[in-house]
Amino acid sequence: MEYFTEQLLELSFAAYRVNKGYEKQTRRYSEGQPTTFSNKELIAYSAAYYNQEAEENKVLKTWIPSDFVALQVTDEDKKAKIDADKHMRRYTFLALGNISDFDKDMFAVYSSEKTPVNKIGLVAYLPAFVNRELVEKQYKMRLKNEYSQSSFYNKSVEGVVEILKKVWIENAQKFVYIAGIDGNLVSFWTDKKYNLESKYNITAKVKKHDKERETDLPMSCLNYVKLKEV
Repeated sequence: MEYFTEQLLELSFAAYRVNKGYEKQTRRYSEGQPTTFSNKELIAYSAAYYNQEAEENKVLKTWIPSDFVALQVTDEDKKAKIDADKHMRRYTFLALGNISDFDKDMFAVYSSEKTPVNKIGLVAYLPAFVNRELVEKQYKMRLKNEYSQSSFYNKSVEGVVEILKKVWIENAQKFVYIAGIDGNLVSFWTDKKYNLESKYNITAKVKKHDKERETDLPMSCLNYVKLKEV
């Protein structure tokens, strides 16, 4: 079974909005709380719902859970999809170059007229894929423009710090944060969630000196970190 990719892409941004991000797994609860469907299932069941009439004469029809409510695509979702189209145009050229197999698969599905059901997972991830790349692009630009003269701290850190990047480390069940303070880069680990581009009063001790992976800029690794929102 196949669906038009254009429809699936609009549904993918609706799913991203409804779930406030990308949910890989569906979570069902025993009572009270409604099911949280994964982005993939939100899209697959919604596409099946909207294409039921086309399937009326088929022997096998897609099963849809009784508690499922089909996604409603809004103007906000359509605008997000148009913005993603602008970003994905760069892959028209990059797809022939040295990019990962996953990126090639993502672009192949994105640029196809129709998408089979077993590829909906790639479509479901596309909003997160585009957002990740845009965030990374902005991060690198900020490092270049604002932190090119970064230097090490020797003993302790105190002042106002801004969160520049966060990465979830599954094995450790913690976030790695890279932040900026007075034009200098610092990093620390924690299981607490902090928002990108938010500012906090920080006190911390310097654990060691390191370098930012992408730019080799000096970066101080911290421990005993205490943050209080400004």
